[in-house]
Amino acid sequence: MESGFIQQADTIEELAEKLGLPADALVATVERNNENYDNQEDPDFNKEPFRLSPVRKAPFYGIRNTGMLLATIDGININSSMQALREDGTPIEGLYVTGNDSGAFFSGTYPNLVTGLACGRTMTFGRMVAKQLAAQ
Repeated sequence: MESGFIQQADTIEELAEKLGLPADALVATVERNNENYDNQEDPDFNKEPFRLSPVRKAPFYGIRNTGMLLATIDGININSSMQALREDGTPIEGLYVTGNDSGAFFSGTYPNLVTGLACGRTMTFGRMVAKQLAAQ
């Protein structure tokens, strides 16, 4: 907070101003978050209920940062050879997908308590694809 990276405010509108965000959009986002918490259901991002929490009590804190994504939960469907699949289930020749972009590995949830899971599967499946391609 001393360096200005983290902002503190007594209202969501004040926080939006400090972060250079449109206040009406941030207020609507917080209201939607609280609605999802109250309903214990997240139709927007499909978070499990235990991951939901309300944003109601001041002070409020925020940072202005670029977006990033740790993992996709579904991603591109693949076969056991890591080939990307069309909607009809047939493989797309020459297109392989590994790591967090390959689908159905996490089956609707991301177990973030398993250290190295995403990295390990990315390296393992990438190695498998490389061996297949080298053998051709």
